[in-house]
Amino acid sequence: MNHEQFQVMLDKLAEKAGVGQEVLGEVLARVSLKAPEETSRIAIAAGNPTARRPVDQREIPQGTVSKAVKALKDEGLLADGEKSLLSPDGRPLAPLRLGNGYAIAGVKVTQSNEQPRHVTTALLRLDGSRLLEPTLGRVDRWDQAAELIHHHVAALKSAGDQNREAHRLKPLRMLGVGIEVGSPVYNGEVMPHLSDGSAPPVPLAAWLQRLFEADPSFDQPVPVIVENDVNALAVLAIHQARYAEPDLVVVGVFDEGVGGGLIMDNRLRRGGNGRAMEIGHLAVGFAPGQQEQQPDPQEPGLEAVSAGLPNFYTRCSCGHFGHVDTLAPPRRIQGMLGNLPLDQLSEINSRDPGFKRAQAVFARSGAALGRALAHVSNTVNPSSIIAYLPSPLAEPKPDTAAAVYRSAVHQEVTSAFAAGNNSDYLKIRTLPAKPEDLALRGARAAAVCVLESFIEHALRLDGCTTTLRRSSTASGSFPIPR
Repeated sequence: MNHEQFQVMLDKLAEKAGVGQEVLGEVLARVSLKAPEETSRIAIAAGNPTARRPVDQREIPQGTVSKAVKALKDEGLLADGEKSLLSPDGRPLAPLRLGNGYAIAGVKVTQSNEQPRHVTTALLRLDGSRLLEPTLGRVDRWDQAAELIHHHVAALKSAGDQNREAHRLKPLRMLGVGIEVGSPVYNGEVMPHLSDGSAPPVPLAAWLQRLFEADPSFDQPVPVIVENDVNALAVLAIHQARYAEPDLVVVGVFDEGVGGGLIMDNRLRRGGNGRAMEIGHLAVGFAPGQQEQQPDPQEPGLEAVSAGLPNFYTRCSCGHFGHVDTLAPPRRIQGMLGNLPLDQLSEINSRDPGFKRAQAVFARSGAALGRALAHVSNTVNPSSIIAYLPSPLAEPKPDTAAAVYRSAVHQEVTSAFAAGNNSDYLKIRTLPAKPEDLALRGARAAAVCVLESFIEHALRLDGCTTTLRRSSTASGSFPIPR
């Protein structure tokens, strides 16, 4: 983790404020949960022993809060709010919000077959609102992705600084760059799904740190945070007040695979090597001990299986059969029912000749996802599960074959022992339908990961041993291949 710049900032802030960096982290954490809404010093100071987030439970003396807020405002991390706030007894309160002196670049890397294909980069304020229109580009390799991300961030910052100069404001300072990828991530490296050593990890964070350090337009090091896409969605969830759960599982069903993010004690847990909650690789398709299954030649409608497209009977990206990733994603449904768009397949109803087959395919696909989530529920026992699904699966018409997908997921999950037949236990949410909107959601989630990393570092929760002495890794000793 390249948290050296975080520590440099915190050392200066702590010295200026006369409080510890943990207090600075607590204040920022409490303000960030309200963002983009505003809060007050009194609300920040008030502890709540029954609060679900541990960071909200401790009462902080008002004088200590005032010192921390002043230093954070001077740095541009906090700012005066604009809305009128009142205390419970009707007294006016001075509003506070996240500041505009810093920006975060959020990047979504869209992948296919383990390789990057598109890069979407957005420049955001600390509260997640956009500063400029996002920038898009195509790539074919990870080194190209690193170079394009650097180019995007530099161009967006330059444009933002020009806008600020026109309003007589100081140039933006970068809190960091957050990057979301559809692969496991460990210590800034993109890990392959195959574990046979045929594809080495990609040191994406180190490459980008080297590029930013060599760029004279950045006058200070730029922290780079690389995160798995569903982990980033999980971090985004814990920055929203409605999801302030102590233990939470977030699941995303994307075109080619299924991913998960694990929140325990309000912190993202990545596991021993970045592969925690990789539910797409849970084996749910075949009987125990069975490694492969061939389709029954007499299976009705088997001729609809599209040659060349992955389906229920082809291998997972990790090389195995019967995983959730071979059954639950839209691409596998398309492979079983014909190479048609998911929204078109989801319209099949009882008046169509292929209805029963389509219903069976959607049912098996949804049940596979639901069974995996039931296993997760019984193993981790989260307070709730949030599942992000494509619109045709999350909001199907009631008389269509696709309707059984959602009902199969719900039935499997709510019947799990740990769920306790709680109908609200599973929260199904809809992913943006347009690719550009989905990419922007990912970029925003990646940006929030930077703010969360800064707060966790301030609270000394990340296990980081960063000192002011620069390491060889931080200086960018990893060359970018050509």
